[in-house]
Amino acid sequence: MKIVSGKIDVKNVSETLAQINEIADSCGSSVVIFDAEKTAGKRHIESAVFHAKRSFETKTNIARTFAMEVLVYASGQRQCSLASKFGLHTGENAVYAVVIDGKEDDAAELLKMVVSACDVAKADVRRLAKEFDITDEELSVVGEERIEELVIERCAMVDAWK
Repeated sequence: MKIVSGKIDVKNVSETLAQINEIADSCGSSVVIFDAEKTAGKRHIESAVFHAKRSFETKTNIARTFAMEVLVYASGQRQCSLASKFGLHTGENAVYAVVIDGKEDDAAELLKMVVSACDVAKADVRRLAKEFDITDEELSVVGEERIEELVIERCAMVDAWK
């Protein structure tokens, strides 16, 4: 798995996703794009990918596509319509582009035609707490610096809600 952070300006979500999928297909890879503002970090992404792979292996997946299944877990939601808001949106996007399987290095390099590679700012703790229904009480018990662990826990809970 390769994770590339960067920015992308999206005029048409469908066209941009088609371009990304073309790159993925050409390298025998899957590419998932995460809204960095709703992502708690690379461990959050790794957890979502792990759970999605396992759900496809055990045939307990919710989504039809692997990329959407990853977003289901990343969002901590059972519904694909809610999970899709963790992907691309129209306008400027700070993203993590995750390349899984196939020729990962080649796909990551080709993605640079679409994603301007750069570091992205860490997601705001308050925004993550809102997105994942994390209470002030939970944050006060573990501390804001452990928000990523709370988010990962929410992702793992998707299995319990199936």
